[in-house]
Amino acid sequence: MSLEKIVASIAATGMEGIKKTELRREIQEVAELDLILQELVRTQEIFIEKKGNSIYCWHKNYYLQKLLNTDQKFSLLYSSVNSLQDLLITRFDSISQRLDEVSREVSEITKEIRVLTSFEQRDAGTNELIPQEQINATKINYDNFKEQLDHAIASASSSIGWVELCNLRKNLCSKMNISREQFYHSLEEVVSSNYDKYELSTGGEEGIQLRGLLHGFVRCI
Repeated sequence: MSLEKIVASIAATGMEGIKKTELRREIQEVAELDLILQELVRTQEIFIEKKGNSIYCWHKNYYLQKLLNTDQKFSLLYSSVNSLQDLLITRFDSISQRLDEVSREVSEITKEIRVLTSFEQRDAGTNELIPQEQINATKINYDNFKEQLDHAIASASSSIGWVELCNLRKNLCSKMNISREQFYHSLEEVVSSNYDKYELSTGGEEGIQLRGLLHGFVRCI
């Protein structure tokens, strides 16, 4: 009798299993039955267990169901393991889905950063500062600038005297036909030379950097 037929004989008994003595009577022509059964146990094709005073053999397809039907502790443990497995699968699916969402969000943010970076690089190329030598070469008259500055501050100041440098710069650049760089260069020169007459305040859209802070408002003291 071939190995497959021995396995088939055991499987035919279902969850009841077959006594080893009965199996031996059925296949008397097999001399090395014990060795064959040991090999089948090793490969988990069958399971052997002592029940009462007899040794039974079960096919792998029926042994689990036999344990679930006859061993209450095993049945409870098996149910708990299955529940835990289902929970882990659910949690894993949820985490995997969230990771996919985060990955997409990171990808979108990366694209936005690249776009913003390209814009900044483009703007940097089109809004280069005029070299100091060029500013000095086209330096405007100090007294004239100070006079125009005082007049513009007086005309545009609020009730507490503050004027936003952004608006002041637009006014004087247009009126005096000077560049943004020339305006701020001259403004720094006037303010630093007359620190007791002008006061700068932080804030605004643009202005002068002092001690690491942007000062975008000015008033006459």
